[in-house]
Amino acid sequence: MNGRRVLVGVCGGIAAYKACELTRMLQRRGAEVQVVLTPRAAQFVTPLTFSALTLRDAPVDEFPAVGEPPRLDVYSHLNLTRGIDCYVIAPATATTLAKLATGQADNLVTGSYLSCTAPVVIAPAMNTRMWQHIAVQEAVAKLKARGHVIVEPGEGELGCGDVGPGRLAELGAIVAAIEEAIGPRRGQPLAERRIVVTAGGTREYLDPVRFVTNASTGRLACEVAAALMRRGALVNLIDTGVSVPAELAGQLSARHAVRTGYDLQRALADAMPTADALIMLAAVADYAPSQYATAKHKKDGQAWMVELCETQDILAQAVEGRREGQVFIGVSLEDADFVARSVGKCEAKGAQMMLAVELGGDLPFGEGRLHCALVGPAGVIAPPATRDKREVAELIAGWLVERLAR
Repeated sequence: MNGRRVLVGVCGGIAAYKACELTRMLQRRGAEVQVVLTPRAAQFVTPLTFSALTLRDAPVDEFPAVGEPPRLDVYSHLNLTRGIDCYVIAPATATTLAKLATGQADNLVTGSYLSCTAPVVIAPAMNTRMWQHIAVQEAVAKLKARGHVIVEPGEGELGCGDVGPGRLAELGAIVAAIEEAIGPRRGQPLAERRIVVTAGGTREYLDPVRFVTNASTGRLACEVAAALMRRGALVNLIDTGVSVPAELAGQLSARHAVRTGYDLQRALADAMPTADALIMLAAVADYAPSQYATAKHKKDGQAWMVELCETQDILAQAVEGRREGQVFIGVSLEDADFVARSVGKCEAKGAQMMLAVELGGDLPFGEGRLHCALVGPAGVIAPPATRDKREVAELIAGWLVERLAR
């Protein structure tokens, strides 16, 4: 979003304070942000707060009060939308939705809407009963019919104490909607490319509370996702509940949480038909219990004998369903002859590239550096070396840019 101009309209609801963090998230992505408030919004968060964040005036009313001197810009409702790339109204109250739907322009937020020719993203927030009222739903339907993006509210506890749909959507989802509305990041090497990245160690359950897993943290996958997005890619992260930095999470095109290898298979089946590439960094458990106990196994003083069976090769399965032009990248962790064995794995699985990682004296999971190489089915692409994970991510992203350009 570098250099993109976003107008943020803030309405008078308890969620107005979240517009401050939304503004910061857009700025971190390189956007130029201008904020405009309704008079009611200014009672929840002062315009000075937004001015301090954006270093711009955050207007509430373009007309002076009786007895005040005239203002220089009496055409704010026209000028605020000149040259913007997106107008996002968050939070949007029931009153504002009704005004937008019927074309009323009695404040700067609604007046700016009528002068806006850029994409419009609206994130409503209100009480559950208000959100579900037919009048509000009719207004939402009208706005959708005009081609506007509605980021529907999430469910949970509301400011009034009620529980249900109505709370402002997650800010990451709003940012993703803005990015989608603005369109591809033209001029970047992976613009419009959809990349699926998997992260973390899967869990294979013995009973409802115990499972077989590994120590994968998903740190490398997060670095890879960030490197891809810096090149303009739309990244879908499928992870096992790893710790994803808030700033990164807000930039993802999509994110799906999984637990088991089976969950991961299903998520990939949904994601891959529209993807240009899969970077399979999830550490899928190689073994799973052959039988699952539906009730918690009780301690009885006896040894618990558990039979393990090999799990399916998810990367190889994904490759079998490939369509023309798709690229598949995997990871191989070996404790001996790691380069040669990884080349063999790459060829056997049908992947175009594999990150070969050597398992040394200490587990590499969670560490900042790896002894690794990049290999393909024909041999070494990048020679073995000890590299920082961010450097590894840049190597993978750079290779993918060249591959997709062919």
